[in-house]
Amino acid sequence: MIKRYILSCLLIFPLILVAQESNELLNWADMATKEKDYQAACYFYQKYITKENPTDARIYFLYADALRLSYLYNEAEYMFEKGLLLDSNHQYPEGLFLSALVKKNNAKYTEALQLLEKYQLINKTDTSLLSKRLAIELKACRQAPIVFNDTLPVLIERLPQNINTPYSEFNAIQLKDTALYFSALLPFTKSENISIIEDFYISAIYSTRFEVNGFSTPKLISKKINNPKYHNANFCFNHDKSKIYFSRTPNGKKTGIWVAEWGKKNWKNPKPLPSSVNYSGFNNTQPSIIQLDEETDVLYFVSDRPGGIGEMDIWYVIINNNQFGEAINLGSNINTPGNEITPFYYSNRQTLYFSSDWHEGLGGYDIFKAKGAMSAWENPENIGFPLNSPANDIYFTINEVDSDGYFSSNRASAYGIENATCCNDIFQFEWSPIKEKSHSDTLWTKDSIGTEQLLTKILPINLYFHNDEPDPKTLAITTDKDYKQTLDEYIALHNLYQEEYSKGLESKEKEEAVLQIDNFFNDYVLKGYDLLEQLTTLLLRDLQRGKSINITVSGFASPLFSDDYNINLSLRRIESLRNYLKIYENGIFIPYMDGTKENQLKIINAPKGKTMAKEYVSDNPNDKRNSIYSMAAALERRIQIFGYDEDTIISLQKDFSLSLPDSILTFSPLSDDITTYIKYIEIKNWSKDTIILENKTHPSNYFSTQLEKNIVLPKESVFLTLTFYYRIVKISSTNSINLVAKKANLKKDIRIECIFKQ
Repeated sequence: MIKRYILSCLLIFPLILVAQESNELLNWADMATKEKDYQAACYFYQKYITKENPTDARIYFLYADALRLSYLYNEAEYMFEKGLLLDSNHQYPEGLFLSALVKKNNAKYTEALQLLEKYQLINKTDTSLLSKRLAIELKACRQAPIVFNDTLPVLIERLPQNINTPYSEFNAIQLKDTALYFSALLPFTKSENISIIEDFYISAIYSTRFEVNGFSTPKLISKKINNPKYHNANFCFNHDKSKIYFSRTPNGKKTGIWVAEWGKKNWKNPKPLPSSVNYSGFNNTQPSIIQLDEETDVLYFVSDRPGGIGEMDIWYVIINNNQFGEAINLGSNINTPGNEITPFYYSNRQTLYFSSDWHEGLGGYDIFKAKGAMSAWENPENIGFPLNSPANDIYFTINEVDSDGYFSSNRASAYGIENATCCNDIFQFEWSPIKEKSHSDTLWTKDSIGTEQLLTKILPINLYFHNDEPDPKTLAITTDKDYKQTLDEYIALHNLYQEEYSKGLESKEKEEAVLQIDNFFNDYVLKGYDLLEQLTTLLLRDLQRGKSINITVSGFASPLFSDDYNINLSLRRIESLRNYLKIYENGIFIPYMDGTKENQLKIINAPKGKTMAKEYVSDNPNDKRNSIYSMAAALERRIQIFGYDEDTIISLQKDFSLSLPDSILTFSPLSDDITTYIKYIEIKNWSKDTIILENKTHPSNYFSTQLEKNIVLPKESVFLTLTFYYRIVKISSTNSINLVAKKANLKKDIRIECIFKQ
């Protein structure tokens, strides 16, 4: 990567002087883009736009994308916005998608999500690579706030300025506790005066030693490896450091992997690896080698050769007694239609670390990990924030002496020149010690206690359905469809809703009707799914942390059919949510739903049918405009997730405060007829002794409490019933529910306090 706004293809520069016509500038820009020389493409597009001030949105999109691929995110975002203003009819819908990627790189996930959703509505029949990637990017943007909220216990520090220059440093590997090796792309020569022609840049491999005062001044390693005629970088050592594998790129040619052996005092002349690795006419780079046994190594590397799954894929080859086998692709669990790069295999954990721009991430390239070896891999897992960022995070390595290590990133840098995100720096990471939380085993309460504050922003969630879906004209209470299926089918009817709801209207009224349907699909249908994705991520995290979760769901329907029919329809819609969770991430929730896991996930049905439908919603089947296609009718066809209860173990050995989220006192009434809201807290005695409970809650005008019974035997449960009155939404003071609990064979009372704050 290059950290300045430069022309990297100097050989074509003299031709610029004779390229007087504007179309020649565009031709040069197109040629540079095809050769992936994006810095040169930026130069030509910028020259053309300055000269012509075009009104063709396509030119701005092409320039913006070249800026994006040059990692100049702020400039790219600005140019995409100019293009979108000119492309009001969405003649180039891919502009929406690519603009969303840049917003994501700038950590503007909400704006990115809005652009992706608009692209989804406009481009329903698209089968391009962007369309295939759409679902991944939608999910990534929805999950990003939760990933950021779940910060890893890791300390990250940018290496000092004698390592990280204003240019590009990457691929750091620590040898024991004595030395650090890394690659860098630096100016080959430096002009004293500013000129039109930029400096040459060349990559090379450096080393630095650990000293009392920090890192020593980096030095180039052997000239036999750092031959100035080539780019030399992307290196690794074998297990006993007797060999160094590295990438070498002749000027204007494809990259290949070379190996050099250590002699008595220095490295011997390197040799290229055989054709099974260095496939002719294609790039072969970024080696990572591990030892299987005394005679066998496995070399992982990256290549864009034929037979792969995407652009750059990770491959491996077995080396037995210095004989190289055939290269084999790691397979579709790891490789995608995008780019998978910078592999690092950590034998101690049998885990591959790599970076991808396709798997669900926070920005451009994120770091992922997957257990396995060679062609057998588990599904990759994003290693999380702050190791990953909205920028590009690559070249993850782990030290030989501990579990800490290094990675490279173009996240905003104080050392950079001209643009903060155009180049890589090397970062060191160190895991922080994690204090183990104490666990108790006496009193267990089932409620919203300890629920993440995120829930107050997520709940309630409304999920919408087309009329009589799923499985129309049936009294069944179950369905095989999942909510994502019904959602996709619903979104496909977007144009039909516009046509039917605006039918017979004139000019302004017609435009308003069309806009109203647009707003419904964007602000309600897609918004509901966004919140569901966030809730699902939070749900999975809580379950994997050992919590049991109950989700309470109500179903509603428009008033076209009888109450009994609509109650069954609501049950089918709730079942579609259950099915959605069953197929999520290849069935990851199933063990929690079928009782395989000790902690469980339960969906509690609370169907309402049409009994809660607004009076102004038409129930005339002949008036399809108002009973089916109107926004008022569509808003009634929904299920609502409004309860999220988790189990918490409470100790009787000391005072304890139980806090419920604000949302418990600010619930939205399901209709004007509802004046109370009842919630149950189940209290289970997990101790070997009998527990005596006493309810000492002070009387209140806003809620009442009733304890089922006072004596709780070992392993027995009792319920505390909380009745909230509708007016409680106006409470501004602190209210509490106080229980006194004691063991039957102890005299000391133990107080348990549930605090509710408005």
